[in-house]
Parts: sequence; C-alpha cells; structure tokens
Amino acid sequence: MNATRLNEATQPTGHPHPLLDDQPREHGEPVMLGLNREQLCAALPSAIDEAMQAALPERYTPDLAAEFAQQMIAELRQDPDRKQTATQRGPEWMNKWGCPGFCVEEHGKPGALECHSTLPVETTLKAAEIDSSGYSEGSDGLPWMSAQVVVNDEQAQAYGRETRVWLGYGVHLAEISPAEARRALDALRAFTVRLSAVVDFAEQVAADDFAGNPEIARLDREADDRRAESAAGGDR
Repeated sequence: MNATRLNEATQPTGHPHPLLDDQPREHGEPVMLGLNREQLCAALPSAIDEAMQAALPERYTPDLAAEFAQQMIAELRQDPDRKQTATQRGPEWMNKWGCPGFCVEEHGKPGALECHSTLPVETTLKAAEIDSSGYSEGSDGLPWMSAQVVVNDEQAQAYGRETRVWLGYGVHLAEISPAEARRALDALRAFTVRLSAVVDFAEQVAADDFAGNPEIARLDREADDRRAESAAGGDR
C-alpha cells in the first residue's frame, strides 16, 4: 500500500499524519520522520518485519514481510509526483471549491470529478495479470483492487452530504457506504485466511505437475481434426 496515499486517505480532518510532513515538497518528495524517500525505503523492511510479528503473529513469515515491504517500496518509488491535497493547496482553493482537506481532485480541469475524493489505495498486481478470461485486457493497467473515499456534497443544503467508498476490482466498481465497505473488509479478511489454505494446498498438489510431450500433443490434435472432418463428411 502506498504510504503517501494511506496518509491522505485516512486523514478526514485534513490534519497531517504524525509521520508525514504535510507541506508541499520540491519534486513531490515527502519527508517522513526526517527521512527522504530513499532513506525511508531503506528503513521499511526491518520496520515492517517487526510490525507484522507484533500485529499478525499467526500470519507472519519473513518472506511475507519482505514481500510486503518490497511492494511498499515499489509504490513509493513510482509515485514521486503525488497529487496535492486541498490542505496543501491552501484556504483559497478550499473556499473556492468547498473542498475538505483530504480532497485531491483537480477541480476545474477536464475530467475532474465533481465530488471530492482521496487518492485510491491500489494493489500492485494488475487485473489483467490474473484475469484468465481476457476480459480485463486493454483496461489501461487497472489494479486488481483499489479503494478510495468519495464525498458528494453538491447543493448540500438541498440534497445533503454523502460519503461513499469506491471499491474497484479490475474493470468493475462498487460505490458503497462506509458500513457496506466495512462488511466487505470483514469478508475479505475472512477470505484471505481461507485463500491462504487453498494456496498452500495448491502448492503441495502442484509438486506432482509435469510438462506433456509436444509430439504426442501434436498427434492427438491431428487425430481430433481427422475425426471432426470425418464427422462433418457424414452429416452431408
């Protein structure tokens, strides 16, 4: 999960996260605990390893902690020019567009949403990488899963204010309430435990897998073709 995105997505009051200086930096470089991006990346593996042992002892393995750290490092390095929050843009911007502090929408630009939103948190895994149906091909590199907070408050005195969670899964998007998002999160947490058991078992079963003989496969296909031609001739 992208650390800078996580900060913005979890600060509804617009106040900076205690580990992140919320002031704009040259070239979009965040400063956390006095560390620049590369120093933070260097510190992440040991910090995540320790945190996972404490918070998720039943799921912790050194390999899993290292994989999670590498995912975070990859996202930190690929997002040097993150969007500014409304807080960073300043009071004039916030008053003009009625933005809460966390909003990163570039209001007034073509394609900008009329609502207010956080940056999405996304999986590094892309939908097309695991969609064997091919349905996600050409989806412009959509992540496998994403989530962001969206606030609709246009003409709020008449229609009210509504907070929603956009939960993306490949080319699909669910716009749900925070309560429904909590249910989805609980279901996902329960599913990951069962998924872990499935993956563990699949790895055991896959130990007996082997490659076939290409020549035998070719002869089998040719035999199928001859049978199909013979059947077609009999129908005439």
